[in-house]
Amino acid sequence: MPASFQILPAANLVYVQYSGLMRVEDSLKAFGAYAAHPDARPGQRHLIDLSRITDMERDFAKIMQLQVTKGADLAMREVETLMVYFANTAVSLKAAALAKNGWSASQGVIAIVQDTEETALAALGLAAASFDALLEEALRRTS
Repeated sequence: MPASFQILPAANLVYVQYSGLMRVEDSLKAFGAYAAHPDARPGQRHLIDLSRITDMERDFAKIMQLQVTKGADLAMREVETLMVYFANTAVSLKAAALAKNGWSASQGVIAIVQDTEETALAALGLAAASFDALLEEALRRTS
């Protein structure tokens, strides 16, 4: 799946991973599934891993509609949401900048872009050495 997510309740974190062609339709499906998930909570931090995308859809009207849809859901919450975009390639940095600039503090979203796993995890206040270590620890906690 080009867009997937995992909720890590113990870390108050949603890990989102994109791969291949980043399409608005896939983002809408993933966000809708997250919003309907029983473990979704206001104030969960989001780590969006864009490092595996190879290209992105360039229908900017659809992209802006995606931001409106996501913003409407997040703005209804009373707590801020921190979104950290991990981007380490030219295409992922472009996608991250577009996504980040689609948010405003008035929507209750603080969005930043980081280009290393270490800085992305540090921005979230997480001590894990890598995304893989973070996910392995979450798996151990649930088993």
